[in-house]
Amino acid sequence: MSSPRIGPFRQGMNNRRPDYDLALGRDEGGGHLLRNAVNVDVTDQGKPRRRPGYARVQPVLNCDSLWSPVHGRYALYADAGDVFMLEPVGDALARKQVASGFGRVAPVSFAEVHEAVYFTDGARVGSFHPTAGPTPRWLPGFGIQLGDQRLDAMPAGQVVAFHRNRTLVAVDAVLFYSEPFTPHLHDPAKGWMQFPARIDLVVPVEGGVFVCADRTYFLPGGLPAQSTVEVLPHGAVPGSAAILPEDERVCWMSTKGLVVGDSDGSARNVQEKHIAQGAAVSGATAFRDRNGLQQVVSTLFDQDSTHAGVGSFAAAALVRKGNGHANPIS
Repeated sequence: MSSPRIGPFRQGMNNRRPDYDLALGRDEGGGHLLRNAVNVDVTDQGKPRRRPGYARVQPVLNCDSLWSPVHGRYALYADAGDVFMLEPVGDALARKQVASGFGRVAPVSFAEVHEAVYFTDGARVGSFHPTAGPTPRWLPGFGIQLGDQRLDAMPAGQVVAFHRNRTLVAVDAVLFYSEPFTPHLHDPAKGWMQFPARIDLVVPVEGGVFVCADRTYFLPGGLPAQSTVEVLPHGAVPGSAAILPEDERVCWMSTKGLVVGDSDGSARNVQEKHIAQGAAVSGATAFRDRNGLQQVVSTLFDQDSTHAGVGSFAAAALVRKGNGHANPIS
C-alpha cells in the first residue's frame, strides 16, 4: 500500500485549523497546509526545502541589536556594552569599534540620518559618521539659543527614527521630534507628542510615520502631526521593524503576527488568520533574498530568553513576497 501524496504547501503553515483538517479544497487552491515547519523554506511552488546551516563569521561575547542601512554596505551591533561596525573586506568581515558604553542594560536603536547614523539605548546617545558630511554629531546635553527660541539636545530613548529631515525619539510614551535640518536639536516647548502608552516602534514611510504603542497609529505627513489615524487595534513587538527594500514598504511583528505597512499609511496583518502567536517581549526582522526566494524572517524572544538572544528560544515567521501568505517556522 503506497503512502498518500500530500502537498503542495503554497499557503505555508497554519496552526489555527485542526491537525486533521489541513487539506485544502479546490476553491482554496488545493494542496495542503503545514501544521509546523522546522528549518525548512517553502518555495513559491509550495515545495518544502531544507534551510542551509549557519557558520560563525565573527566571534562575539554578548551580541545584540544588529542593524544595517538599506544599502547594506556595513552593519552595526552592540557587543558586551560597545558598538561595533562590520564591513566586508574581500571575502572576510572587518570589525571596528565605534562607541563604548551602549547596550549594557537595554538594546540599541539605530537610524540612518543622511550620511550618518544616530543611535541610543535609552540612557545614552551617540552617532556614527562613516563618511564626511554635514550631519552634526548627536551629543548629550548640548543646546543653543536662537533669538527667543531655546533648542535642546534630542533626548535618549528606546527608539530613534528619521523622517523628512527630522529625528524622532520615543521616550516611554512621548515622541520627541527635532527641528527640521537640525536632527540633533529639538524645541522643548513644542517638539513632542504624547501617546496613551509606551511606544514600542516608530516606523517612517514616505507618506508619514507609523507609531506602535497600545495601538498602531499613523501620522500622515509626519511630525508635527496634523492628525492621528488608528490603523490597527494592537501594538507591536519592540525591535521588530524592517524595510522591504524592493518596494519601500515596511513590516514589523505585532502582537497578532506580521504586519505590512504601505507608504500611504495603510497596514494589514498577513498572519493573524493563519497563525496563533505566543507572547514576545522583543524581536528582530530581516529581509532575506537567497536562491531566488525572497522572505521576511522575524525572530521573537519571550520573557525567558536571554538579552543576547544567541541560543535563546525563538519563533520565526517567513512571508513570501508576491503572494502575501505567511509561513512561520520554529
